[in-house]
Amino acid sequence: MSSPSPVQVQSAQPAMPPPPQPQPSPQPSSSQPNSVSSGPTPSPGGFQPSPSPQPSQSPATARTPQNYPLQVPSPGPLNTPGNPSSVMSPAGSSQSEDQLYMDTLKQLSKYIEPLRRMINKIDKNEDRKKDLSKMKSLLNILTDPNTRCPLKTLQKCEIALEKLKNDMAVPTPPPPPVPCTKKQYLCQPLLDAVLANIRSPVFNHSLYRTFAPAMTAIHGPPIIGPIIPTRKRKYEEDDRQTIPNILQGEVARLSSKFLVNLDPSFCSNNGTVHLICKLDDKNLPSVPPLQLSIPADYPDQSPQWDNDSQQYEANPFLQTVHKTMTSKLLQLPDKHSVTALLNTWAQSVRQTCLSAA
Repeated sequence: MSSPSPVQVQSAQPAMPPPPQPQPSPQPSSSQPNSVSSGPTPSPGGFQPSPSPQPSQSPATARTPQNYPLQVPSPGPLNTPGNPSSVMSPAGSSQSEDQLYMDTLKQLSKYIEPLRRMINKIDKNEDRKKDLSKMKSLLNILTDPNTRCPLKTLQKCEIALEKLKNDMAVPTPPPPPVPCTKKQYLCQPLLDAVLANIRSPVFNHSLYRTFAPAMTAIHGPPIIGPIIPTRKRKYEEDDRQTIPNILQGEVARLSSKFLVNLDPSFCSNNGTVHLICKLDDKNLPSVPPLQLSIPADYPDQSPQWDNDSQQYEANPFLQTVHKTMTSKLLQLPDKHSVTALLNTWAQSVRQTCLSAA
């Protein structure tokens, strides 16, 4: 067999059967002869009608869509999540709003403590009950995480807190103390304590109680001058006064209610004896003692009463005793004994007691 010529091969290609297509409707099939006869030889795909209203394209035209730019409409932009011009989804907007709400709430947390102080300050003020309820609601929003309000309401709260900032007087933290470079004296704390307590009524007592033991240990006990005795100094044994025997015998015969002793504050070499006489009677009250001076030539001279009226001026009773005894001594003879003088004293005390009763 002879091989076909190139012309024959080219003419045989259009005779290939087309792919199976759906059966055309009767109406388009009636118009096909007119289209075939009026135009140039179309491609094999052009004889098959398209099921869609649009005309079908041949394989050649499918590869070159620029030949029919007006027949294929370009699709519009799709609302995909990746497209910047697409509308934001509700979940994304809610998340950003929550973040803004938390940031605003965090900024307002600095007003919590000042707001509490202001609530405590006006809690007892009856005229500001309305403001107090608003402040409590605002504090509840700032402190309670379960209480949620709209973002616009929170922004209004922020504006209100800014207006109340001066009233709340938000305290600023004090600056850190600067270490004092000035040299402090060793006794400065003691001086500060003295200045703080100098007006106390027991200040002197506290000072003495605190510092007296230390000062005594440092300087020793205070220097005290010699104590001058109120009594006259005693003479030696050979210079002591001698008591006459007559006086000694009389004193020995006195009643037991009279206690007689030598007066140690007196010591005379001229023979005068000074006695102190006490009245020890259970039936009589206690009275001051008598001081008697016995002359050296006793009994030629009577004993003398050292009239010390100061001891008998203490109360009216003693004054009466002194007055009675003075009047009775004037009734004694010029020469009288120690016994007579002491008996007169006891009678004066007894008489005063009877007159007082």
